[in-house]
Amino acid sequence: MRKFVQWSSCVLLTVALSGCGTTAKFIYPAQGQRLTHFPDGPAYQKKVAVTPFKDMRGDENESSTYFLYLIPLMPFGYGNYERPEAARMFNSIGQFDFGPSEDLAKAAALSLRESNLFKDAFFTFGGDKDKADLLFEGEIISTTYRGTLWTYGLSVEGPLLWCIGLPLGTSRNELVLKLVVKDIATGKPLWEKTYERELKITQGLYYKLGHDARGYSYMAQDIMNDAVEDLNRVLQQKGVK
Repeated sequence: MRKFVQWSSCVLLTVALSGCGTTAKFIYPAQGQRLTHFPDGPAYQKKVAVTPFKDMRGDENESSTYFLYLIPLMPFGYGNYERPEAARMFNSIGQFDFGPSEDLAKAAALSLRESNLFKDAFFTFGGDKDKADLLFEGEIISTTYRGTLWTYGLSVEGPLLWCIGLPLGTSRNELVLKLVVKDIATGKPLWEKTYERELKITQGLYYKLGHDARGYSYMAQDIMNDAVEDLNRVLQQKGVK
């Protein structure tokens, strides 16, 4: 019986750490109906070009610490990823399909276009930016993922507690972006701001399984909603038409 219990626990741990091969994907917007929108636009007769964001993140991914749960009386194992798209071990997914430089820039272009603030907004690798009046740039400072897997000090037998509803762990997503809008004709910045967001969820076998990296889309949308509002305010102050 004890061998069966240990085997069952090992299976649960393997399922959690491998995510059953599940691949999560960055999908934007997280909630289309909550994108900031100005119905009486466009307020500015300008076209905005959005180029791929510069990647300023570190490259340290640590997953071996997940296996600390094997030590008797150790209550948890954990993983820290500065580049979650390069990781292959999370709490409940196998990997995260995410290309930050391009995905976040395209998300910004979509939000700007849907805001109805400008005549047009589009993503470009740079070849078409001369067709725009404004340049929207970004720097990715952090997309850190921190996962904690709880085994309650019971080592390989800890996951049995998940079956009765106890949490299997937490996932924390962090997103830090520096955004800048420049006048293409002069090259001068018209607006810039740095945003920091963090979302943490508690997960179990029966709740928020597979949501390990879902927060990045929500945080990106929240940042862009704020950016659109603040950009409008600053451009009004500067008398931009």
